[in-house]
Amino acid sequence: MLKYVVGLEVVDGVVTQWLAPWKGDPGRTCVEQSAKRYDSVSSATFGLAHARKYHDFRNAEIREISI
Repeated sequence: MLKYVVGLEVVDGVVTQWLAPWKGDPGRTCVEQSAKRYDSVSSATFGLAHARKYHDFRNAEIREISI
């Protein structure tokens, strides 16, 4: 089954911050396993758009993961 996660800060291809399911501006985590899982690319894109209301996140990426 495929899911999607949003990497908010990416440095040299390595994600240092992930979009998290808890509250914040936006909620963030350094642990990929704690990142919010999305069922589709479109919902992950919406999540990233919401996060960008607070910060630019120029290097953000949406990544596909297998669970």
